[in-house]
Amino acid sequence: MTESTALAARGDLFPVWDPTVPFPSHETMPDPDKITHVAIERAKPEGWHYLHEATIQWHNGRFLAAFANHRIRETGDYDEIIRGCTSTDGLHWSKPEVWCEPPLIGANSYNHPLLFSHDGILYGFFVCWDDGHHPHTEIFTLDESTGLWNHHPESKIPMFLPFCTPQKMEDGNWILGGENHWYYAAVAISHGDDLLHWDFVRIPRDDDFKILFPETAIVDYGGGHLLAVCRPYNGGQPNPISENLRMSTAPISESFDFGRSWTKLTLSNYPLSESQPFAGRLSTGQNYLLTNSLEEERALLSIAVTEPGGKLFRRVYKVRHQKWPARRLFGGFGDETYVGKPTEWSYPNAFERDGRLYIAYSQGKEDCVLTIIPVDELKA
Repeated sequence: MTESTALAARGDLFPVWDPTVPFPSHETMPDPDKITHVAIERAKPEGWHYLHEATIQWHNGRFLAAFANHRIRETGDYDEIIRGCTSTDGLHWSKPEVWCEPPLIGANSYNHPLLFSHDGILYGFFVCWDDGHHPHTEIFTLDESTGLWNHHPESKIPMFLPFCTPQKMEDGNWILGGENHWYYAAVAISHGDDLLHWDFVRIPRDDDFKILFPETAIVDYGGGHLLAVCRPYNGGQPNPISENLRMSTAPISESFDFGRSWTKLTLSNYPLSESQPFAGRLSTGQNYLLTNSLEEERALLSIAVTEPGGKLFRRVYKVRHQKWPARRLFGGFGDETYVGKPTEWSYPNAFERDGRLYIAYSQGKEDCVLTIIPVDELKA
């Protein structure tokens, strides 16, 4: 029995996975029968070596994808830019162009982009780092006539990084899952269909519930009931709930009032590694959750689904599972090089169109890739 199987069956942890259903090992986890993989952009020796935090949308008759780039390595709050490209069929992509780069609006760096199309407007939620190395979500809209991004300075969400595409709640507001700098899970809630003004809400936690990069996804159960699913943090710290349990499962919080208030973070029974989750709802009424494996870490990206209208995840499929090819150009983080090390498949972003789920993510933090899965393949 794998650690994931044992953790998912525990009755003393908050149930996100159905504990009566054995969580499969990475050897037995099924692949969808129909699945398509596409390369959107690859690192090139003379170009950009670092690529991460992909996002994808359909808008005005074409797909658009964006991602954070740096010439050599991951720098976070200094000297990264956002580039994007387009496609009419999801299979053939244009060469990327620069969308946002310092010193636009006084930024030191741009990353963590999110794209969202609504009512004929394409919104860009782009994280802008200031001189104090503080992150703020700045909102842009695409000017269709010029192809340029217009900034809306009145729309800043201070100290907030978005990680989950806006989802509309039954009260008419939209919700963004994210984090407050690096240490707190948080959400932003729109003023109805006004996507230029958002209310910030921090998710509470006990002081000894150590967490870093919570990178929150939102599962909407309906009726104002929301589940925040966060990236876990090991960090060599004792676990806040059990000394014998690493933070090997997703920290979660619930809201019963459309995200205005939240329970304190606690541990769930959903196993995953330290990497960003992403959640949404399919046209079938199934909730889905994209995560990286506890045992295989970022070498295995998977998607779990509920039954239509269900709350507990009961089935999980592989999206991508392999450690090779080795990384070619990515310079790593700090003084460490990642060239020659096994690859990873991480930081997914997804949306559904015409019965297909389009999942964009980064490969080895140097390439942007896309997986397309027919929704009918994702049965619970």
